[in-house]
Amino acid sequence: MSSQLEFCLYKLFEMVGVVAISGIFIVSVFLGKELKNTLIYSFGKIFLSLVILKFLYVLNLEKDVINKVERVQALVFLNITLKFLMIYALIFSVLCQEKLKKFLEKTAILINIGITMIVFFVFEKIRNSKYLVFLTSQITATNVYIFCETVVAIGILILLYLSFTNFYFKQTKSFRIFVLTFAAGEVFLAILKRRGILYTEAIQNGALLYLFIAIFLAVAMQRFRFLHSLSKFSTEVLKERLDVQKSFELLVEFVYEAYSKIFPRMCFYYWHEDDNYRLVVFKDEDKQNSNISSDLQIKASQELLQLNRINTFTIEDFGRLFDCETLETVNSEIFKIAVFVPVLMYNKLVGFLICYSKLKDFNLTDEIKDGLTIFMNFSQALLFQIDRIEKIKNLSTEDELTGIYNRRYFMKELILESISADRYKSKFCIAFFDMDNLKLLNDFYGHSVGDKAIRMIGRIIRDNIRKTDIPARLGGDEFAVIFKNCSKEVIEDRISTIKHLIEKESEQQLPKKIKVSCGIAVYPDDTTSLDELLKIADLRMYEEKLKNKEGDFDGKTK
Repeated sequence: MSSQLEFCLYKLFEMVGVVAISGIFIVSVFLGKELKNTLIYSFGKIFLSLVILKFLYVLNLEKDVINKVERVQALVFLNITLKFLMIYALIFSVLCQEKLKKFLEKTAILINIGITMIVFFVFEKIRNSKYLVFLTSQITATNVYIFCETVVAIGILILLYLSFTNFYFKQTKSFRIFVLTFAAGEVFLAILKRRGILYTEAIQNGALLYLFIAIFLAVAMQRFRFLHSLSKFSTEVLKERLDVQKSFELLVEFVYEAYSKIFPRMCFYYWHEDDNYRLVVFKDEDKQNSNISSDLQIKASQELLQLNRINTFTIEDFGRLFDCETLETVNSEIFKIAVFVPVLMYNKLVGFLICYSKLKDFNLTDEIKDGLTIFMNFSQALLFQIDRIEKIKNLSTEDELTGIYNRRYFMKELILESISADRYKSKFCIAFFDMDNLKLLNDFYGHSVGDKAIRMIGRIIRDNIRKTDIPARLGGDEFAVIFKNCSKEVIEDRISTIKHLIEKESEQQLPKKIKVSCGIAVYPDDTTSLDELLKIADLRMYEEKLKNKEGDFDGKTK
C-alpha cells in the first residue's frame, strides 16, 4: 500500500472516529434522559475538549506527518490520551453511575477546561520537540508506549468483564459489541505493531461509529415505540371510555414494555373495600405465571397507607407491610427488591404498582424513578378524569337533589322498555307519585324542610323497588317509576308499602306528616301509546289526590 493511500485512509479513519465521538457526546447531552442508564450520559461529558483538539489537529494533518517524528509522537500522545479517557470513563460510568453523574453535572466544565489546558500544553511541547516524552531514547519511547497501551488494555479487560456481569451494561448489547470490537483493534496493534496501526484505527474508529449509530437508532426507536404505545394507549382508553380496569391494563403494559428488563414482574392493585386491594393487572416475563388469580386481594397495613412517594424495599420488608399469606405466591424467592409506586386520589391510597427486581444491589436511578413518577402522575390524572367523567355522566342522568334518575333518563328508558315489551310480548307499569301540599309545607316551614321531604320520598321509593326498576324525579314533588315486566296487581302492594313508609317516616322526621298520591298505567293493557300512557297515569294520580284533600294542612288541595 502506498504511503499516500495509507495517509488518506488514516486521515479518513481519524475523521470517522472524531465524528462518531462528537455524535455520541451530542446524543448524551441532549438525549441522555431518554437512555435507560447513565453510561453514555457520563461517557460523553468527560472528553469533549479532547475531541475538539483532535478534530482540529486531524483537519490540519499533512502528508509529511509520517516522516516527521515529532508529529508522530504528538499524534500518538493524542490517541493514547483519548483511548485512556474513553475506556476509563466507561468503567467509572458503570461502577459509579449516580455519583459520577451528579459529580459531572457540577464539574464537567472545569474538567474540560483542565483537560484542554494540560493536553494543549503537552501537545505543543511535543509537536515543537521541546519536550521529548517519547524521544528521550528508543528504549524510553518503547517503555512509555508499552506502559500506556498496557493501562488501556487493562481498562479494556475490565470493560469486557463488566459487559458480561454488570446488570446495566448487559441491558445494552451495543456496548458489548463496541468493547469487543475495540479490544480486537488493540489485539491487531499488539500483533502487527507498526503495520497494524491502520487496521487498528479502522477497527476502533469503526467501533465508535457503530456505537454512535446504535445509540442514535436506539433512542430513535425508543421514541418511536413510546409514541406508538402512547397512541395505542390513548386510542384504547378512549375506545373503552376510561374504564378503570382496561385503562390500567394498558397503562401497566405501557410501563412494562419500557422497564421489563429491569423489572421482570409488575403487579397493580386497586382499592376494593376497606383497606383491601385487588390485583387488577399482573405482568411477568415467565408466561407460566400469568395464571395468577386476578381475584387475589391483599390487606394493606397502616404503614403502607401512609406512603405517598416511590419507595424501595427488600422482599422480606415489603411482605411485612401486608396482611396476606397469598402474597407469597407473588413475592417469589427469585426476586430480591420490590419498588412501591403509590397512586393517590384526594390524599388517599387508591392503588399501587409493585415492580419486582432480581438484583440484590438494585439502584433506583433517576431515569427509572422519573419513568415511574410519570406512571404515578398519569395514573392519578387518569383517575381524576374517570371520576370527573362519571360525575358529568351522573349529572346528565341523575337528579341532583335525590340522587335518583331525572326526567331525561326516565323518558329514554320508557322508550326502550316499550320496544322490549313489543318484542317479547311482555307488560310493564308506570307509577306516578305526587306529594300532597308541597307548597304549604314550604310556606309554613321553609324550603329546606320541603327539600328534606323530597329527598326522603326519593330514598323510600328507591329502596323499596327492585334493582331492575327505574325510579325518577320528574320535577318538583313529582316522581315516577317504571316497573319492568309486571302487571298492575303485582305492584299495588309495593306501592301501598311505599305510601305507608312515607307517612310513617314523615311523621317522625318532619314537622307535619305528609302523604303521596299515586296513579298507575299498564303497557299495553291501557294503551300502546307512550303519551297516552303518561296521561293515564297522571290522571289516575290526580284522582287519588282529590280524595286525599282532607289530609292537607288547611283542607286545601295543591
